[in-house]
Amino acid sequence: MLTLPAPSPAAPPLPPAPEALPAARQRVRWQRRGRSRPWPRLWSERSRLLERQHSRIEALLEQLIDGEASTAGCRQLVRALGLHLRLEERWLAEVGCLCPGHRYSHRQAAELAGCTPAGSAERLGWLLDLQEWFHLHRHGADAVAYARAAAAPVPLSSASR
Repeated sequence: MLTLPAPSPAAPPLPPAPEALPAARQRVRWQRRGRSRPWPRLWSERSRLLERQHSRIEALLEQLIDGEASTAGCRQLVRALGLHLRLEERWLAEVGCLCPGHRYSHRQAAELAGCTPAGSAERLGWLLDLQEWFHLHRHGADAVAYARAAAAPVPLSSASR
């Protein structure tokens, strides 16, 4: 039988191996690392990030529509959509390409997303409505605003930050 020596009071305890950490704690570590990355400064980088978010939200919508539309999955969708819309508004406003109609459209989506139905039959209709709004918005208002932002002159103060 192998016995380990008792740790001395002067030596600091060793951290547990990453495999020994609970999953929740590992996720917190990953999130902290993710937050330490700086936000993109140029519109070209920002638009790529926003488009990746669009694709993830569309994939999640399809997954929920095709599979079991669980309450947890719907909450994840609502959270992802809310975060995306706020970030998109902030970045479009910074380059002067967020019109009141675009913002109003986001408010409509937020209201629709905030009314998650309890029943699975109603939830499917709700998801289809959200999917339709998202598709039309992504290829309509977002496409126009992103094109305007890409054509806008880059202010020196924001590019150098």
